[in-house]
Amino acid sequence: MIRRLIFNDFKANKLITISTCAFMTITAMLLGLAIFLFAGLSASIDSLMKKAETPHFLQMHTGELREEELNVFTEGRHDVEEFQIARFLNLQNGQISIGGKSFETNMQDNGLCCQSECFDYLLDADNKVIQVSDGEVFVPVAYKKEYGIRVGDEMHIGRESLTVAGFLRDSQMNSMMASSKRFLVSESDYERLKALGSEEYLIEYRLREGNDVNRFATEYKDAGLPDNGPTITYPLIKTMNALSDGIMILIILFVSIIVLLISIICIRYIILTQLEKDRREIGMLKAVGISRKDIRFLYISKYLLLSIAGCVVGSILALIIAGPLGTGMKELYGDTDNKALVYIFMIIGAFLAEGIILLSVRRTLRTTDRESVITSLYGRDTYKREKNLWHPAAAIAAATVFMMLIPLGMKSTIASPDFVTYMGIGKSDIRVDVRQSDDIEGQTRRFIKRLESDDRVKAYSVMQTRSYKVILPDGRSYNLMLENGDHSAFPVSYNKGTYPKNDREIALSLLNAEEMGLGIGDKVKVMSGGAGEETEECTVCGIYSDITNGGKTAKGCMDFGDAAGPPMWSIIYISLKDENAVSEWVNEYQDDQSALGEGIKIIEISDYLKGTYGPTISKISYASVMTFILAGIIIFVVMLLLVRLIIWKERTESSLKKALGLSTADIRGDYLKKIFIYVASGGAIGVIAGVVLGQKLAGGLLGFMGAKGLKFVIDPLMTFVFAPALLLIITGISAVISLMEIRRIRASECLNSGLE
Repeated sequence: MIRRLIFNDFKANKLITISTCAFMTITAMLLGLAIFLFAGLSASIDSLMKKAETPHFLQMHTGELREEELNVFTEGRHDVEEFQIARFLNLQNGQISIGGKSFETNMQDNGLCCQSECFDYLLDADNKVIQVSDGEVFVPVAYKKEYGIRVGDEMHIGRESLTVAGFLRDSQMNSMMASSKRFLVSESDYERLKALGSEEYLIEYRLREGNDVNRFATEYKDAGLPDNGPTITYPLIKTMNALSDGIMILIILFVSIIVLLISIICIRYIILTQLEKDRREIGMLKAVGISRKDIRFLYISKYLLLSIAGCVVGSILALIIAGPLGTGMKELYGDTDNKALVYIFMIIGAFLAEGIILLSVRRTLRTTDRESVITSLYGRDTYKREKNLWHPAAAIAAATVFMMLIPLGMKSTIASPDFVTYMGIGKSDIRVDVRQSDDIEGQTRRFIKRLESDDRVKAYSVMQTRSYKVILPDGRSYNLMLENGDHSAFPVSYNKGTYPKNDREIALSLLNAEEMGLGIGDKVKVMSGGAGEETEECTVCGIYSDITNGGKTAKGCMDFGDAAGPPMWSIIYISLKDENAVSEWVNEYQDDQSALGEGIKIIEISDYLKGTYGPTISKISYASVMTFILAGIIIFVVMLLLVRLIIWKERTESSLKKALGLSTADIRGDYLKKIFIYVASGGAIGVIAGVVLGQKLAGGLLGFMGAKGLKFVIDPLMTFVFAPALLLIITGISAVISLMEIRRIRASECLNSGLE
């Protein structure tokens, strides 16, 4: 009996049934997709890092290596499971070409290495440890698509050559956000090519389970061991691996939540309209003794069937869409060991979406309990005050525009030239890195001397980074990568305070300030690290966002002289008098540096941003396009449905208007005015919300990367013109289709409206 009633209802209300099922399907698809991608990404990264046996602590070091001191420090430590020193041969990018494509403009620190002996293995496409033969090279998988590299291509390093035998996954340096990339060669080839580069050491530790890597890092620094380079820990490696795809997944999750809210609003008003239509039938069921619970069960059974169908179809669609979206993740990290668990999480996500909708359905159906039998049979509509369908039309228009603007704003923000100031980098035209050298200070001085004689240069600023030990107010010691120089020339964006103006001030990155428990005005002691251990008490003057070097940096103006030792690296920021001549200037200096054979990288800031966040921007752009398409489909279906429901609800009034002499065109014109007034109002609210709330939401998403407090960059054309125009055009098309129903309304219908 119930099945027959439900089937008859489906048959009589095809549009409502299809629309309801569509909302449930899209909601289940998006939430299931977000969970599937997130679970797959997390599991794949875990699987890769487990198989590669990623180190828990990594200290990069350039210069003389005191191996005996490291052995003494390591021996007898109960927290160390394994220890090794891996070699990394830094190459000048101008020396490298693969398949005829030069790496001269590549911004990464590229170099050669051999397969590790104990852990930190480089893996192949099947996540197996690579065994490389003489004359072969395995290339980082991140470069496969960027340079169109194929197996069998020739890699040239100066006059030497190697054959590309495959691609490697590097659990440490897979992400483009990691500043280095390792090429795998055999031991004999490494020794043969050693004279072509400068050697760097990776001092690596695997700790026993349950030990604190931050405490180990502090004890390593306190021991005065080699530390002329960045320090990287296991959690930081995992975070950097997840960031690029993680932001795209967070955007999909956000969109799924908005669509879920839209679905709940639409289905609520569909139910209320249906209850109004079925009011007398409900009264008759109550009159013959059928309980309110049974009546609710009859309706909820219908939506339960639709939700099951939506969940199944949505899960299938999620799997189909996840294919192209997950291709890049699969290439970078490989498959997870437990795919079944990922599928289970996806299905749970889809069922969660349907469960939330069904709870809303159940709550809405409780409105049937408020009416007595007499009111149901003969009274006026008690739901009318809840059923102004123009209000949800405006709310849904606002939510749809808001949904479109968030990924669009994220893309505009990250692609903006100003975004570099949230990366801990001063806004300039050109960035020069001096890293791959045993004489960083000498090369820096020579380069500055040339800049001073170049009348095209408007301004420049030199930053040198060293590792220092600082003593916190509570007596704890902390390792700090401190960038010293004139920070007034090209300042970064500060969340609080300002840049250091003298040697008694220090600015901290947001993540460092949080971990150290410091704020503006707090004092720390900075120690030189040299003989005699000079100390400078500094006041925290500023806190800034930074997503370079794991987001843990500091800025100062200190000069300990030779006591501080050689810098880890130097960075020179440059602005030119003629901004249009930047590319020409960079090409000229790049050619000169290639001829000199010095390890100096010169790059436009725009190219630096593109090189670091190009893959992330590409993924967000894809998500933005898909969101626009989805928003268009949603607003089309919603307006098609709501306008039809409004016409049905006001059918008697429309019939009366025809009886009084108004034409179909007149009635249609009145509807069109209302539609565009409410939709335009909703669209305006959506734009305002996208601009105001979007900044907070984008800040929250980018806060995972250490970039907090950023200003949302708005694309005026897309935000204020294209998105509202798309909304109005699609609304107009759906309205015209829906308003065709008015032709079928007869003037005589108002005479048969009864009590209504």
